[in-house]
Amino acid sequence: MQPLINKYKRIRKTKFLNSSYSGKYAFVGIGNHSLTNLYPVLDYLKAEIKYIVTRSEESAKAVDENYRHTKGTTNLKKVLSDKEITGVFVCATPSAHFEIAKQVLEAGKHLFIEKPPCLTLDELTTLESIEKKSKGEAFVGLQKRYAPVYQILDSKLKTKTANYYKLEYRAGNYPEGDALMDLFIHPLDLVGQLFGAAKIEYIKKMEAGKGVETWFIELSHKNNITGRIELSTDFWWQRGKEKITVNTDKQLFETTGTNNLKATDKPKSIMNVPLEKVKAPVISEHYLYEKNNFLPVRDHNELYAAGYFSEIQAFLDVCEKGKENESTLASVRPVFELTEQLKSK
Repeated sequence: MQPLINKYKRIRKTKFLNSSYSGKYAFVGIGNHSLTNLYPVLDYLKAEIKYIVTRSEESAKAVDENYRHTKGTTNLKKVLSDKEITGVFVCATPSAHFEIAKQVLEAGKHLFIEKPPCLTLDELTTLESIEKKSKGEAFVGLQKRYAPVYQILDSKLKTKTANYYKLEYRAGNYPEGDALMDLFIHPLDLVGQLFGAAKIEYIKKMEAGKGVETWFIELSHKNNITGRIELSTDFWWQRGKEKITVNTDKQLFETTGTNNLKATDKPKSIMNVPLEKVKAPVISEHYLYEKNNFLPVRDHNELYAAGYFSEIQAFLDVCEKGKENESTLASVRPVFELTEQLKSK
């Protein structure tokens, strides 16, 4: 048995050490999100970052001093003219995304653009038009689409009859930007992915100062699915909450962030008589996904559970392996249409 175990470990180790990506990439942005969530995944996947583009010469110098095989620069045009560059990651200030995305696509490079790719539906239409003439493809960074919790939930809902869902998204004060586009785009995109196109039935918005807002929204989807959503920046960042509860014909699904997904069997009835009133039921709960904090391996790492690993790997596969892009600009059009309706109402 031990020789078989050792052989398996050698195969696994060799597979990890052999990089499957040979392209060279550039990265625009060196903020906290990039350093904490994106660079570690790129390093793990052995994707070569040739340039990091920053706004200041001071930051560019810091890149030169701390990243041995990467050059810091403030000159995006120079980077885009480099024929070795296969794709460009853009994770800058959201208000700058549109102009940078235009330049990358016009240069014929593949584009990974963090959410939001732009700020309005008109800007999205412009990017789509530029992309049609470009040799590059745009990939929108909405990493929760790739989180195991939501991918498993999506697969389960394809075989269940959903009745309604409830979504809670609570974060802290956000005075530095547009919460609807910068933060709430994630949960709004998720309900579109899980339940399809949405129609707004009810909206109430409350504000308690700059950066403190709460939205209560009721949406209707195809197949008579109704959703009630709470989106808020009137809580805490240290105790943020994202939870989705989905009621289906036979089970109740509940997520806790991207850490776990639980399915609870609903009690049975005979001729509309609930059997739990006749005999105490045995309630069955099934954990379809649960991040294991005991095992420090890739599949239980926070970046993997949150979807960053699979998202970035999917982009690299689009660039180098010709795989289908599941995060196109067109795929985010429904959430842009929804947010513009919310703003107008």
